[in-house]
Amino acid sequence: MRSFTTFRIRKKLNYTNMKKIIPFFAAILFLAAIGFYLVYNTTIMVVQTVPNDSLAIGHDRSLKAGDTVTFTGRVVAPPLVKSGVDNRVLLRGTTSRTAYIQDTSNALFGGIIVRQGSITANTQFTTLDTGAKVIVTGIVGEFPDIISSGATQIALDTTLIVTELPTIKKRPAPINVNISDFDSLGTVKFLSGEKYEGMYVQISNVTVGPQSPLGARNIRSLLDAQGNKIYLRDFSNFFSISPNDTGFPVWTPPSIGATVTSIRGVIINSAYADANNGLYGYVIVPLYPNDLTLGNTPPFISSVSRSPGVPKPVNTVQVNAVVADTLDRPLSVDSCQLYYRINKGAYTKLNMTPTGNIYSATMPAQPLGTLVEYFIKAKDNQGATRLNPSDTSKSTYFYYVRSNDTMSIKDIQYTPNNGGFSGYNGYDVTTEGIVTADTSDIPSFSFTGEGGTQTSPRRVIIQDGNIAGGWSGIWIDGNATDPLVKGQRVRVRGTVSETNGMTRLIIATPGDVQILATGQPLPNFEILTPAVVADNKIDGDTTAEKWESVLIRFASQSVISCVNAASSSGCTSEFPVPDTSFRRNFGEILVVYPGENVEARIELQDGNHDKVNGWDRNKANYYNPSLPGSLLWKWDGIASLQGVLYYAFGKYKMVPRTNADFGSIIGVEPIGEIATQYWIRQNYPNPFNPVTNIVYNLPAESEVTLKIYNLVGQEVRTLVSGVQNKGKYEVKFDGMNLASGMYIYVIEANSLSGSRFREVKKMVLVK
Repeated sequence: MRSFTTFRIRKKLNYTNMKKIIPFFAAILFLAAIGFYLVYNTTIMVVQTVPNDSLAIGHDRSLKAGDTVTFTGRVVAPPLVKSGVDNRVLLRGTTSRTAYIQDTSNALFGGIIVRQGSITANTQFTTLDTGAKVIVTGIVGEFPDIISSGATQIALDTTLIVTELPTIKKRPAPINVNISDFDSLGTVKFLSGEKYEGMYVQISNVTVGPQSPLGARNIRSLLDAQGNKIYLRDFSNFFSISPNDTGFPVWTPPSIGATVTSIRGVIINSAYADANNGLYGYVIVPLYPNDLTLGNTPPFISSVSRSPGVPKPVNTVQVNAVVADTLDRPLSVDSCQLYYRINKGAYTKLNMTPTGNIYSATMPAQPLGTLVEYFIKAKDNQGATRLNPSDTSKSTYFYYVRSNDTMSIKDIQYTPNNGGFSGYNGYDVTTEGIVTADTSDIPSFSFTGEGGTQTSPRRVIIQDGNIAGGWSGIWIDGNATDPLVKGQRVRVRGTVSETNGMTRLIIATPGDVQILATGQPLPNFEILTPAVVADNKIDGDTTAEKWESVLIRFASQSVISCVNAASSSGCTSEFPVPDTSFRRNFGEILVVYPGENVEARIELQDGNHDKVNGWDRNKANYYNPSLPGSLLWKWDGIASLQGVLYYAFGKYKMVPRTNADFGSIIGVEPIGEIATQYWIRQNYPNPFNPVTNIVYNLPAESEVTLKIYNLVGQEVRTLVSGVQNKGKYEVKFDGMNLASGMYIYVIEANSLSGSRFREVKKMVLVK
């Protein structure tokens, strides 16, 4: 901060000199007033908005952190709730007070936490009421105050105050959002989630899940139909299992499995480590007693089984299930039925007989080859019903009547619907095929980096080359399979198991593996396009499911459209980025056929090859290109690509086994950019600490300068100065010795033919 010296003006200063000085001081005061207005008067949106390139790497820290600001907003939740005798602290805190304020326009990025560190400071803070319109002056901060991520808040002290304006008090209406705006099966979605931080939202039709493993204040998880998760946090004393205000009752959270018709609350970034040493990311804080509406939870149906597991023509088939309805309000099961159909005909209903909470019904014997599909429906005494499977239009239990339990791989893998489950899941079968991937191709994997520990099991895959059109491969799992090598033809017996959407055959003992031949040619690769096994296909989609564990090949050149596909935010980067807790890199990329524009996912970590996308700093990475390995970049072309199709974490993905599964890697120009143009990209990462990277392109030999300036126009570094040949260049900037703040980088390029190029961009150094 610039210091000023106060001068004492002598009394004998003559009139002429005074006339010269007064305009000078008036100008200074005018400029200071303008500066005060520009510095202090702003909006919540300006404070909260973070550029997408920062959110893409999990940096959601406000660019205004440390600034003193003034803005106008409306109170969503005050520090105290006054309703008759129920005058309790709304938001938890024994030595502090908290409120949630939202911009009056209800625009995105328009919510924020306001916190007063004292319960006695005279800032008029604790007198606020719900829906009041206020002017707030405070200091922008982050909690916790870490480099990358946290909840943005306004800190009040004894001199920074809140002023209530005359208006009709009206709480903002909640914005309808989905859990998938904040989470993708455990990956925090900063790009789509951050704009709701501090805002009052509503989530509908979800299910109550367990408490978080490491955070007692995340008292329940909420799950959508796809398994995406957000935690319910207990910052409100109306939803606290251990409130701070004595004399008020503790809250009893809903039971796991209960249905939530709707939940309203404020979204915050909790920034607490989870069991994987990552972050919980965003959580929802319900505020008022009517913010949570529970539905009548229907009976639960579990442990569905049939006997025998592989029915023969002489067998009747008994189906058993555990059915219970004992959640928040103990209810009784009114009825339970088994519905079955033969060869896609009409369904027949059988009443299931209870023995305790085990319900049973018996289906009649059917001829050899008959397809039998079935599901269970249970109803409680208030009329709430549940199906198992839950979506019978997508999936049912099923089996084909067989003469014995020896069958082809296709018999195990094939499904007549989009459920993705084997008809013999949980039962013992015998099959045979040729080993197409052994443990040297897909070894067990464990990697610990800045983002935490990642693991993946070793896999042995067999395939029947006589089966065309899919359904011909399966993963055989167990220690007894470890000695197998590619090219062996084997007969195996094991238990069919569906794990995370992947069908396996669990082999118990070495005696369950019989080697029939060695040195056999591998089955031919199935020639597919990325669209066939597209990244956007859901589990069980038969157009992709039938290629599970099958050798597949993209025979034409594909292009890497996303170099870090662990989450959608990673696709904004053209740089291979190491794994961090804020943006996970699980060694996954997306590829596309040019012109087809449908992406498929490639898993690099699992195979035994040297191709990497930056997930391990100890292998080839952008920051140290001298390390061993072959680093892939966004927009690289791959002449051909092949491997085994795998499924995990909601995605189909090709797993190349060795370097031989990759065609030649071809560097290509970014889509939408022309090699004959000048350009400079946004630095990456941004914000950065302390190193960032700048990439630019020269279409011709040019005299180039690339300089860094601070916000008062002082040059702090010259990165490039001289003549450079045409091409793409990458420059590293280290801000180790500079203060945190915003900086400007300017490129000027003049070609020998007279072309001129100049562009200015901003970047933020955060220490």
